[in-house]
Amino acid sequence: MRLRDVLEQPGSRLPVLVGAGELDRPLTLAYTTDLLDPTRYLTGGEVVLTGMMWRRGPEDSDLFVSHLVRSGVAALGAGEGGSGPVPADLVQACARHGLPLFAVPAEVSFREVTDRINAVLWAEREAGDLADRSRQRGLVASLAAGAELAEVWPATGAWLLSCTGRVIAGPQLDLGPRLAREFLRAAALPVRRVLGGREFHLDQVPPGERPLGRFVAVEGGPAPIENLVALAVLDAARSDRARRLEHRLAGQLVTALRGGAARAEVTAALRACGLPGAGPHTVLAALTTGADAAGLLAELLQPAQAAVSGGGTRAVAVIAGAEPVLRDRARHLVSAVRGLRLTAGISEPAADPAGLPSALAQAEHALEYAAQRPGRVRVVGSAELASHELLLASVPRPVREEFARRLLSPLREYDRTHRADLVHTLRTFLDCDGSWTRCAAALHLHVNTLRYRIGRIGALTGRDLDHFPDRVDLYLALRAAT
Repeated sequence: MRLRDVLEQPGSRLPVLVGAGELDRPLTLAYTTDLLDPTRYLTGGEVVLTGMMWRRGPEDSDLFVSHLVRSGVAALGAGEGGSGPVPADLVQACARHGLPLFAVPAEVSFREVTDRINAVLWAEREAGDLADRSRQRGLVASLAAGAELAEVWPATGAWLLSCTGRVIAGPQLDLGPRLAREFLRAAALPVRRVLGGREFHLDQVPPGERPLGRFVAVEGGPAPIENLVALAVLDAARSDRARRLEHRLAGQLVTALRGGAARAEVTAALRACGLPGAGPHTVLAALTTGADAAGLLAELLQPAQAAVSGGGTRAVAVIAGAEPVLRDRARHLVSAVRGLRLTAGISEPAADPAGLPSALAQAEHALEYAAQRPGRVRVVGSAELASHELLLASVPRPVREEFARRLLSPLREYDRTHRADLVHTLRTFLDCDGSWTRCAAALHLHVNTLRYRIGRIGALTGRDLDHFPDRVDLYLALRAAT
């Protein structure tokens, strides 16, 4: 709103005494005062209306006007109803300080002037709201017609982020992961948070999609967040359709791998998923608690090229390239979401598509091994695939337990009957690589006492600990029993 819009309205005339060439100044509201120094109540842009009761002498005019100018007011309206015509010293003070001044004749009340200002403000606000609604409809129409979200998203002050803090739309944002933690931990949304001295308002997209899903962050104030959520919801619906197609193609790829498909068929399935036909490729098998496995995996693997298949708590991903960075990002997410757990097994990279069926089997064996570990994020990577523990994990539990029972039960029975410690002695001896002196020192025994115990172990188990294959059997029995 401009000063001209108020002064030139039909009705009672408000004569301009100073600043006739500055009537295009923007106004915010009307404020009435008779204080000599009203600065504490002013924020800038006001039209100040006064009955001049503060004036005791000509010198007060300059003081009053200087206070108004420092506060950034837009104009001064002096009422002539109580003190008579506007005094010359007030006119001169306004001229010196460059503050527009108009007279409010005795027959015009301050209420009428305030109503004029409010009428213009209301009309402008309505026009602005109508323009905003029209603009929002235009943005939604553009998105529905196929425009990319980035083309209609604000350039500054607003972001669409994933549950890990990855920016989907909006400018670069270093606070993304921290905002994601606040989003995931909020008891209810929308919510206001202050991070790094900056105020953000957060809301989910679409409602009810936590712990996974997207959220909108708006810096400064909540006003535009509803419009942005509407855009993000529309984009999410469009993305969901594409994601369902991608999952279906990924499912066909995994089915081909399980069936031991020929190289040409696997290559065609890879290309259908948007993955390169040539290696290397890595396979990842995952199990989740508290979230959809395929959705969680797809987000954690960003920005790697990956085809993710699965539903519910299980998923398989075929990834272009070597082993992905997964653990740290998963721990960050899991720590923010109560009840969320991730278990994953990762294969060695397959240099050729023909090796992917074997890589899938590796990943699923590694998943079984990872499931036996403690913690909320359990990942077994390719570096651990050569471990004997993975070999044991691929053996059914009843078989492992029976193997351990047959070899170790004589020792356990002897320990129980004689209050001996042969099982612990055996474990320590093997952990010391069969070194008599190191084992004796670890057990605080004389070497001859240790030799007697090892001999007793050999007699009870029928295994010779000087014979390497027998050592291996006993070591695996100890590991299978844990």
